[in-house]
Amino acid sequence: MKEYSIEELLAAKKSLVSTLSKIEKALVSLEEKQAQGSKNQSQITLSKNRVAALNISLDLIERELAKIHEK
Repeated sequence: MKEYSIEELLAAKKSLVSTLSKIEKALVSLEEKQAQGSKNQSQITLSKNRVAALNISLDLIERELAKIHEK
């Protein structure tokens, strides 16, 4: 597995946090629209899966950063 620098990890983390925030806002909007009768279940499911994947990615980045700080 490739070794990443602290700078690369922090940049990736920043980008993922931004993307996560945008998807979470979109998810709220989709759920509100669905409550009003729109059929958005597939988009909601996709957004929830993306949120889960981004959270896993952020956790893994945090682990890598912790390993670097332990050295």
